[in-house]
Amino acid sequence: MSKMKDLAYDIEQLYIDGMNAGQIARELGVPASVVLDWIADQGLRPFSEWDKDAQDRLIQDLQNPALI
Repeated sequence: MSKMKDLAYDIEQLYIDGMNAGQIARELGVPASVVLDWIADQGLRPFSEWDKDAQDRLIQDLQNPALI
């Protein structure tokens, strides 16, 4: 895999693990803009930018053992 594909994969996995852009950037030693660009390219928004209802629904889903 190319270095960029490896980086994209690492960003994706850390994002899935629940890290925010700043945490991912520090973990991988890259500028936060790289992570934010990846998030935007995926059509995603950071959790902190979700509306309150969407945040609450995700938290409820994560607490529901039937969905895990």
